[in-house]
Amino acid sequence: MSGIRLRHIAFTGPNTEPVDLKFVDGLNIIYGASNTGKSFATCAILFMLGVSKSLPAIDEIASYDAVWLGLSLPGRGEVTLYRATQGGPFKLYEGLVRGDISGSSASLSPRHDAKRTNNVSYMLLDAMGLARKQIVRDADGTKTTLSINLLSPYAVVSEEDIIAARSPVYVSGAPTERTFEQNLFKLLLTGRDDAAAVTLPQQKVRKAAKDAKIELVDELIAQINSELGANQIGWAEAEAQLDRLDQEFSDLLPKIGLAQRELDSLVTNRRRTIDRCHELQERATELDLTLQRFAKLQAVYSSDLERLQSIEEGGYVLVAMTGMECPVCGAPPDAQKHNHAADEISMAHAAAAAEARKIECEQRELTHVVASLEAEVSGLRRTIANLDTETERLNALIQEARPQEASLRESYETYSGKRVEITKLLDLYERQAKLEVRRAEIDAEPTKRRGVPAPVGPDATTVFAFGETVKTVLGLWRFPDADKAQFDAEYKDITIRGKLRAANGKGVRAILHAAFNVAVIVYCIENKLPHPAFLVLDTPLLTYREPLTSRHGELSEDEAELKATNLAEHFYKHLASLATEVQIIIIENSDPPVAIRDLARIETFTGSKGNGRFGLLSSRA
Repeated sequence: MSGIRLRHIAFTGPNTEPVDLKFVDGLNIIYGASNTGKSFATCAILFMLGVSKSLPAIDEIASYDAVWLGLSLPGRGEVTLYRATQGGPFKLYEGLVRGDISGSSASLSPRHDAKRTNNVSYMLLDAMGLARKQIVRDADGTKTTLSINLLSPYAVVSEEDIIAARSPVYVSGAPTERTFEQNLFKLLLTGRDDAAAVTLPQQKVRKAAKDAKIELVDELIAQINSELGANQIGWAEAEAQLDRLDQEFSDLLPKIGLAQRELDSLVTNRRRTIDRCHELQERATELDLTLQRFAKLQAVYSSDLERLQSIEEGGYVLVAMTGMECPVCGAPPDAQKHNHAADEISMAHAAAAAEARKIECEQRELTHVVASLEAEVSGLRRTIANLDTETERLNALIQEARPQEASLRESYETYSGKRVEITKLLDLYERQAKLEVRRAEIDAEPTKRRGVPAPVGPDATTVFAFGETVKTVLGLWRFPDADKAQFDAEYKDITIRGKLRAANGKGVRAILHAAFNVAVIVYCIENKLPHPAFLVLDTPLLTYREPLTSRHGELSEDEAELKATNLAEHFYKHLASLATEVQIIIIENSDPPVAIRDLARIETFTGSKGNGRFGLLSSRA
């Protein structure tokens, strides 16, 4: 199953017997007397689809407080919509129910919202395969998301609409809605929406945007004029001043660079001289410490030499006394029985002499080193003195160079400040000129739409193919001159022998309107396009009315001609043949032909108490 099937519509209320109206797949016929609730059933269906906010205010509805619409949805199965007779949100129940509910339900909003799925409109359109379709509604490309309210004229056709002289495409009758209604017609015949269309701002939006741009530019120009003030020099004079200023100071920057480089060179040389002086002072200090240590070493050498000389002299005396009487015991040399270390004394004397010569040698070397270091220290002192003199000279040169460099820099700062001031003034003049040019450009921009608007409605090929379907439908209904039927691309309506539908009587207009609606569904079925899959037609066979009892009065000539045919029988037979693809509900005043009674579910409202079912909101007698 594709699309939606209606299963029942029921009314319940406290202390009131429930009433319902059942529907089957295929053809359903509700007919009977006037004022029995047949058209109210159409209104109730629209109310339960979320198309209308309220039910017609009739006396009979006062006893009921709830309406229940049973549906079969593809991929979901059977569900029931509940809504209070006073309107408001819906509840959705699984399965077919008619009150006395104990199961859980989901709330659905009656208001279409393209961004949400918890509303009746989205649920129904999704079941049809038409959810979130976008349709261009004007030449600016403004888009509207399809809702069940907008689609409903192709699913439920009231008696008022079916006899209207206006085109079935232009169901609203409002000229401002014609672009939208043609594009909706295109969506049904092609399956393509306008999601890819480019939206342009509306003319009033473009004009408002243009006025806002001009206002903004005017504010910016006024702000610049305020900054310029009344006593500012003109643009040309400012440019001339800038040229003179640049010429006067053209060589100032090189002079500043030269002066700065000379000053930097002097400062660098002074720093280098001072650093060198510090290095030499550190070297001289190190040499002084070394000389002090060497002086101490010289003293040690001198002390050691004196000691060794004493040892050498003592040993010499002792050695000389070896051939004499012992100074200790007085024994003569040949009687001396003992040896007082004459050999050791001789060896000590020799060692002392050798050590003394070594120290004397080292002392001489030390003397040479000390002399060399003292000469180096002396040279360092002279160099340090020269460096100090050079530092003083460099300080004097720096002191002389600083005022000149500072003077040049001050001149440059004065020049820069004046140049910035004039440049800022010129920038203001340039911005002012650009803004005035921009304002002129904006003022010249057209607010009216330019270019060729996007095509509206289905293309000629599609319209022709649809016209052939209309011709086929009318032929199956045995409508007179059906082979001469066309769908007029300009008027978006059916013509017979070139005569527009609107030029006929109400009854003929009604049957041709019905042919349009049936042809739309047949065309969709043949081309595998999404469609509602159910159609409610209120009084399509108005031609078969009784003039004496009908509120529509006497038959016109074309109505009388149509009534004389057996169109009604073929009309019902064709609709019944579509049972596997579409559910059709016909609401009529006249009895259906006997030949089709086995092809449809027929509900009769007698309008007579005790004779079957009186009406929609009345139980059977």
